[in-house]
Amino acid sequence: MEYPIVRSAYLNTAKPMEFYFHYSDLPVNVAGLETKFIFNTTRAFRFLTQEEAYANSFYKPVGLPKIAVDFYLYPNLAGPVTFNGSWQVFIWANASAYKPATFTVQFREITVGGVVNWDSGLINPTITSSIGSYVDVPVYCYNLTVPNLAHTFNAGTTIHVHVEVNVGSSSDTRIWYDSPLYPTKVILPAQDYARPAYVKTYAFDGSETTLFYYNWSESQRKVIVRVNVTDPFGGYDIYRVNMTIIDPNGVHVVDNMDMVRTSDGRWITGYAHIYEANWSYPSSAALGNHTITVTVIDNNGFYREKETGSYNPFIEEATYTFTMGIIVYYNPAFLITDDTGAPLPEAQVYITWPNGTVETLPRYTSAKGFINLTHILPGNYGLTVNWKDVIVAQTNIYVNSNGPYTIKAKVYRLTVQVYGNNGAPIHGAYIIIYTQSGTGFGLKTSNAEGKAVFKLPPGNYRIEAHYVSSYWLSIITTSTTDQISLTSTTSKNIILKDYPPPLWTTTGFLMLIIMLIAITSAITLVIYTTHKKPR
Repeated sequence: MEYPIVRSAYLNTAKPMEFYFHYSDLPVNVAGLETKFIFNTTRAFRFLTQEEAYANSFYKPVGLPKIAVDFYLYPNLAGPVTFNGSWQVFIWANASAYKPATFTVQFREITVGGVVNWDSGLINPTITSSIGSYVDVPVYCYNLTVPNLAHTFNAGTTIHVHVEVNVGSSSDTRIWYDSPLYPTKVILPAQDYARPAYVKTYAFDGSETTLFYYNWSESQRKVIVRVNVTDPFGGYDIYRVNMTIIDPNGVHVVDNMDMVRTSDGRWITGYAHIYEANWSYPSSAALGNHTITVTVIDNNGFYREKETGSYNPFIEEATYTFTMGIIVYYNPAFLITDDTGAPLPEAQVYITWPNGTVETLPRYTSAKGFINLTHILPGNYGLTVNWKDVIVAQTNIYVNSNGPYTIKAKVYRLTVQVYGNNGAPIHGAYIIIYTQSGTGFGLKTSNAEGKAVFKLPPGNYRIEAHYVSSYWLSIITTSTTDQISLTSTTSKNIILKDYPPPLWTTTGFLMLIIMLIAITSAITLVIYTTHKKPR
């Protein structure tokens, strides 16, 4: 069997992920507090005009030395993520006069409950702007860079970004944000991002497979492709997932088909998401290996393509191979036997099909111990065998021929041998097998050798033997009970201690004695009478 091939472009390479600062109309719960100042990977800016951006900017009046802002990643991280490299904060700021300024940044990891897991401390970054480390009346963009910083954040936590701008108390200061005119943001070198974790293919019936057949019926000719996409920033960050399928001849039979998210629930903040797309292929599909390429693009890729015409580097892909073949149907026979290899007729067999469907009604083995399936596909089939309402075999068989496939069940032969107290075998004794709960599992009559053979599942049993017979003109009724723990094929001797009874207790023996007495008396009387005649 050829195993599927999965390749991914994911190499743990750091990518400059951009997160934009926003204002939320409603406060959100994050880092143990409520705030309206958040950042995420969207560019859904609120303040579209100069007037709106001015009215909502952060403001420091004259008399105060510095202005400070705090923003929190929201939603919280859906999965763990490592940032390793240069951390950059881009802010837009101005003042009422041309002033030298000092800039300070700080990064922290904070749990939902407000516990600080990690703190970078206050850092003086490298400043890049068109006027250097000065703030002026016009609004300028400042790149605050902290090189060679690394930290791994845990799932469920948030990233806190703190920025201070100090121009002294003689000038007022503003920091602008959440506007396409002033897109204040943080760029973090992420080693984790949206990517395809795995790709799988499924047949029309939902069973996972990498083997499809061009001569299936039209309704069956479908390749279902599912990909698990993970994103540590949450499902909202996944912009697009699509697939391309190339046949063995290099033909694009599917080209950049959008895949649809099938997972529901809290997908916005979820880490793993299932996307699906189908290819209904024609009967003329090329035989051989087909290659699926799945691509995942996040929000950063979406914006990068609008700006540059390319998604790179914010695109991840995985490839996967499946095979198009010619279907062969089978009519397999399954032989169910007992522990000795003898056929087990009338056993109940439940089939589990390759797609996981379990038959609710049993099939019964024939007199020769067989069940048969007809016109089935190759695959793994589960068989559960019941005998006297006890599961005696459970197995999975990969069917790739007509068989027969033999299943040996835990059904054991119990041979019960009935003897009289004189050691002679008893023919015609009734033997009953009971479970410990009193359920009768079998009734048979001993043969000329005094034997009765039962087929039983493992367990503890009570054996009863009953015998009624005429012995020397007496009707003899006798029985006995014994126990056995059955774990393998075995035999059990049963002794009827009351059979045969002592001869002198029988009616026939008494009648014989009476007859003997009568004959003796008659002979004695004749002899006596003969001796008494006159001479």
